[in-house]
Amino acid sequence: MKLCTRCGLTKPVSEFYLRHGDREGEPYNICKACKNRRVTECGHESGRWKPMSENKTCSDYLGVHIAERVLSAFFENITRMPCNNPGYDYICGRGFKIDVKSSCLRYRTDASPYWGFNIRGNVNADYFLLLAFNDRDALEPQHVWLIPLDVMNGRKNLLIPNVSKSLAKWERFERPLDKVIACCKSLRSTA
Repeated sequence: MKLCTRCGLTKPVSEFYLRHGDREGEPYNICKACKNRRVTECGHESGRWKPMSENKTCSDYLGVHIAERVLSAFFENITRMPCNNPGYDYICGRGFKIDVKSSCLRYRTDASPYWGFNIRGNVNADYFLLLAFNDRDALEPQHVWLIPLDVMNGRKNLLIPNVSKSLAKWERFERPLDKVIACCKSLRSTA
């Protein structure tokens, strides 16, 4: 056990990074969690890194900062899980686990534009809330689907082409866009 001089908690030595060089193998005086937080804070303060909420080029910007904030407006009485919670992002007021996925319309030369959602074979969530945006800059939602786990069937990915036939296949899971649009307008006005 070792005392972290930053947070003041006594933790197992395994929760401390080990030194290199002349003090090889000796644990640092601050725990891994505090060290990681300090590195991130220094990166933000120096301008080398931007917080995710300000970094629209970050791959998690749409999926975490935007999509999860939209979900907060979409459902009442939700409990947000910690970042990187395995399998789901929220628990709704009825106790269902919801995993939020988002995608901007993607273009390819040989076929129709599509939205691609990375499901990763997730079987922990009860529902998947899929948010389809036109692009990252305009932040205009095009569709929102709430799909139960049994329909996903352990898929790795879900591609939904932006064509009538494919959209009709998923129509039964589509939800109204009004709350999503209102939330996105609010997010755009604060950006």
